[in-house]
Formats: sequence, C-alpha cells, structure tokens
Amino acid sequence: MREATQSEIRRDFDSGMPGLRPPRKVIVIGAGLAGLATAYELAGRGCDVTVLEAGTRAGGRAYTLREPFADGLYAEAGAMTLTPHCHYAMHYLRELGVGLETADLVDTQFAYFVNSRLFGPGQDDVDGAGLPLGPEEKGLGVSGMIDRYVAAVHEELQPDIGAADWAVTPRLAPYDRRSVYEVLTERGASPAAIDLMEPMFLEMRGGDLKTASALSWLRHESSPHSLSNADPRWAKVAGGTDRFPRAFAERLKTRIHYRKPVVRVEQDAHRARVTFLDHGGLGTMEADRVVVTVPFSTVRHIDFTDAGLSDAKHEVMRRVKYSSIVRVYLQMREQFWPQRNASFSTDLPIRWVRDATPRLPGPRKIVECLMTGWRARAVAVMTEEERLRFVLDHLERLLPGARDHFETGRTVVWDQQPHIEGAYILPERDHSALMPVIRRPEGRIHFAGDHAGFEPNGGSMTFALESAARAVLELGREDSPAPAG
Repeated sequence: MREATQSEIRRDFDSGMPGLRPPRKVIVIGAGLAGLATAYELAGRGCDVTVLEAGTRAGGRAYTLREPFADGLYAEAGAMTLTPHCHYAMHYLRELGVGLETADLVDTQFAYFVNSRLFGPGQDDVDGAGLPLGPEEKGLGVSGMIDRYVAAVHEELQPDIGAADWAVTPRLAPYDRRSVYEVLTERGASPAAIDLMEPMFLEMRGGDLKTASALSWLRHESSPHSLSNADPRWAKVAGGTDRFPRAFAERLKTRIHYRKPVVRVEQDAHRARVTFLDHGGLGTMEADRVVVTVPFSTVRHIDFTDAGLSDAKHEVMRRVKYSSIVRVYLQMREQFWPQRNASFSTDLPIRWVRDATPRLPGPRKIVECLMTGWRARAVAVMTEEERLRFVLDHLERLLPGARDHFETGRTVVWDQQPHIEGAYILPERDHSALMPVIRRPEGRIHFAGDHAGFEPNGGSMTFALESAARAVLELGREDSPAPAG
C-alpha cells in the first residue's frame, strides 16, 4: 500500500479522520507525546487501547524539572518551544485546554564569550573580537554569515527543499551525502565563522557538524521552525511543558500502565504479543496491533526475534543515532548578572549558558548550561556532585559571583535517562534513505515518534504528534496484514 503524504495526513487529520475503523485491541509502547496521541485518538474511536510505559511519568522527552528548586521555579530539560507552524501541537493544546505563553527564546540578549571576552553577534562586535575570520567575512556579522552560507544555499535549492511533500530529488541528493561542515566550508566559511553560526543551528547542537547530514540541516533551516526564522509568536506551554502530556494522561487515565518496560514483541498472522516486566516478574498481553513509539535507542533493548521484522528494519534500528546532551541547572539566590533574558555561547566546556527562568518572578533564578556531543559524554561520566562543581568552576569565569550565589542544582544526562538513552535523533549522512524504513509498518507492528516522522530532524513535539496521526490512519485503514517476514 502506498504511504500517505504529509499533506494527505494533515488533510485527513484536520477533517477529523473520518471513516476510520480501528482494530479492536491495540497496545502502544511508550507514553511520550506520540504514544499518548495515538492512544487518545484510538480510545476516542472505541478501541481497547493499552499504553505500556517503562517509567513513572508520561511525556518522555517533554520533561519539566520542578525539584529541588524553591519558590515555584522550574526548568525545561527537554522540549520547550513551539512555533505558530506546529500544527498538530497547536491542535491538541487547544483541544486539551492547555495554555501558551511567550517562549524564552524570544527577546533574548544573546552574546558570545570567546577568549575570555564578551561580544555581541552584530557586525562591529564580531569584527572587533579579534577572531581569525576570512577577509570576505569582515563586515557581515553573524546574521550576514547566515545569509551568505546558509540562506543562500537553501534559496538555491528551492522549491525542492521547501516543498510540503518533499522528496530527495537529484538536486537535493548530493547534500545528504555531505556533512554540514563540508557544505559550509565549500561555500567559503572559515572555522571561526562556523563556530559563530553553530549556536543558531538548534537541531544540530546535539552532535558533530562533521557527521550530520547537510540535507537534514538545510531542510530544517529553510523551515519556520529554524531559530534564524524565529519571531515574537514563538511560544511555550504555560506553567511548564509537562502540562501537555499530563493533559493527555488525564484523558487516558487507567489505560496507561506505568513501570511496565517492554522486553519482547512477537507477531503471527493472527495476533501480536508483548512481554513486559511486571513487579519483578514477566507479564504478557495480546492485541490486534502494536504501535512502537519509544526511541530506537531503547528499542534495541526489546527482543524482536519472533516479530518477523525485515532485515532493513533491524538495520535501521541499529544504525540510527541520538544526540548526547547534558543539561545542568543551577539555582541562584538572585540575579547577579546585568543582562535580562541572557543567553551566551561560549568557548568554555560548558558551551551554552542561559537564564532558564527569564519570565518567572524573582528574586531567585535558574541558570542552565547545555553541553553536547563529546563534551556531554565526558561530563556524563562524572557524578552529579562532580558535574555541578565542574560547571560552577567554569561558569565563574563567565559570570563572576556564581559560586557565592549558588544554592542548589540538578543535572540531566540524556544518554543515561532510563528507557530513553539519548536526546533527539541525530541525522547523519544518508539519513534520507533510512526515513521511509523507520516509518514503515511491519505486519501488525507500527512505528511512531519524532524519529519516525517525515522531517529528518527530531526533537519536535509537533513532528511526534504528526507521526501519531499517520500511525492512527494506518491502523484504521488497513486490513489485517500478515507479518513482514
């Protein structure tokens, strides 16, 4: 059966997905946003749906930290920003009655801290920073560099790169075989210019620009989800991102079973069977279909030996990589730095530093430090206490007084998060060839999650929800298939 396009799925979703005949019984693995939305839509159509969640909460990487912070402060450890173009997220937020407020990324006072010097992204500041820029890069500023090295490329690739139902055309294919770094250097960008631009590539911050697919990056940078295209309408969930999955979970109530990690999935021509841990023992459950929504980083812990999956599916499960990210949160007694809504990109090991509570009432503040790639993996080996001390030592160079104002802190190592084991998907070279295989159902087993979307970059709530709509449409419009074999 031909896979529906993005436009077709959105059209059917917006019309209420009429004519669906969901299976009698479905098991959803994972209570992230994709799993929750899948279960929500199926339950609303009379399906006996059960969600098996390995952890103790719903939401997955929609994760808000509220402890150990004082005075009602909280910080986002995962998904945090929505654009007006997050169609599926906006639909469910309205339907579930969850409010929005202005995103933290709007109106930030952004600056660089390089070679122990603070400077802004504007032309004069960059030119005066003493960086080894190329002669043609002087006078551009960071926005001019983005125009020259990024915007110009995706403009050349229009309309292919921006098509609603995009495909890897002959014009685009070469970019999937090259890395972001290669494309930037081929366009003439110096290493210093790349370092200045890199903080603007939010979806590439979790990995090495020398391995990430240039096509995946350009697709994102040409979209309204790109940081360089941000506008004052960017938003976040009012009161914390975790209120979004909690609203789903409230509607599903007893259909979600927590602390039930799935360890085996089987299928035959008639049924699918799931085995899971249950209070120190093993439990089993049968259904007509199974929807796997957990990241492939943890799918690798599930046995699919008797699931009849194709060799291509097994290969893509092994191959897909996830970003290594460590986020460190430091509660400060008061704001002791002058910038409002401060955000810094640094050459320190702690890399990105920002005020994580710019719109929460004071006087206390939470400062976040975000590390990615090899630095995140190095810091992950430390204990919690060592990570906090390491970050404070380096933060003191950027914000003198940090040690004196520090009260408590918390760290999140995404590679070590149980049943998640990574931040968002990291699309490496040739990722476009993997995407149809990731999405493709295999017999009675379907796949959803932000990694199983039509867009190559993960980490987006709306892409996860779009994948849920696709999975629901698959479930409601297919005859019962035989296993893939």
